[in-house]
Amino acid sequence: MSSKQVITAPAKDWIAALNRLAPAMAGKKAVPVLYSVHIDPASGVLSAYDYETSCVTTVAEAEGEGAPFLVIYRWLLDAIRTTTGKTKTAPVAVALDGKKITVSACGYELHAEAMPVADYPEIPSISPSTFAAIPAGEFRAVLRRVSVAASKDETLPILEAVRVEINDGAMELLATDRYRLAYDHVDGQGDGSAAFLFKLRAIKALDRFLTGADVLIGLSDNRISIKTEHATFTSMNVDGDYPKIKSLFPSDVTASFEVDRAALLEAAKVAERMGERFSPCIVRMFEGGAEVTFDYGLFGPSRAPVAVGEFVAGAKEDEIKCAFNPRYLVETLQQLTGDKVRISYTSAPKPFLFSPAGFETNDPKSPKHLIMPVRMPS
Repeated sequence: MSSKQVITAPAKDWIAALNRLAPAMAGKKAVPVLYSVHIDPASGVLSAYDYETSCVTTVAEAEGEGAPFLVIYRWLLDAIRTTTGKTKTAPVAVALDGKKITVSACGYELHAEAMPVADYPEIPSISPSTFAAIPAGEFRAVLRRVSVAASKDETLPILEAVRVEINDGAMELLATDRYRLAYDHVDGQGDGSAAFLFKLRAIKALDRFLTGADVLIGLSDNRISIKTEHATFTSMNVDGDYPKIKSLFPSDVTASFEVDRAALLEAAKVAERMGERFSPCIVRMFEGGAEVTFDYGLFGPSRAPVAVGEFVAGAKEDEIKCAFNPRYLVETLQQLTGDKVRISYTSAPKPFLFSPAGFETNDPKSPKHLIMPVRMPS
């Protein structure tokens, strides 16, 4: 093995590869060595790991030799960006000599102390027994639609996750924060059956890297692996039993409305911004559409334009009135697609079901959101 430890690649390829490591480099680390990126010059492979999340990627057009070494991640990224400026095609060499790291680019030489490579933990290898290949765009979209309902409360780690279940390539996702629920389904190609609790923090960190053609999702006992076009990510499972919430979605409803989604969304945004803090907005549904009112004060309620719509199923009633947290309403309507949204109910004070127009309430492949109405004084 060569005693020389150096790797050279264009600046743009270095920056792209280092950016892909970001999900494993965010936040505080348990030990200082985890702030480093593991570089294997001979293969051009970069790795990052923090015991919960790992990422392995390759620097495109890299040439190198020698044994692996460690470089502080943030220092290396800043060194490459600042020395190359707008010259992103310039070659950048990263070398180790003893304990000295040298970054050479555009005539600059920057030095830093290397971390001991022997102290870096081994990234766990995963041999998933359950896997699914799903188009990257669909996987990214379904995670966004469901994760909006996951809890943001760190004292509830199980609810601060999305439940992912794979059955022979098909994937079902569930999330709840106790006041709303979200469900979605996406078809893929795969084998095996298993469920996994995917941390919301990890989902957000991975979002912008879910690109390319297909992603390969694998589930093992305690980790999920996601292989994209340019990198392989892993994340640790959340220990615990997820509440059995799927049965809360009604199979039959009393009535359903379909209304203009964009108009209702804009009305909910105005209600969220202009209404009193923590106060709900009132949605009145009737034959002809839905109207949002808010900020009940001295001069009566503020009103939004009517979102045009109609009854589409069930018993017709004069009107249905319910109160919602406007933030929940906004986030739900943003994630549902199509010109119209279907709003269904069973009976007060049970949750209201939101789904894209044209889907039946019991369609297993339809995105669904349940929102608990706010109890109002009679």
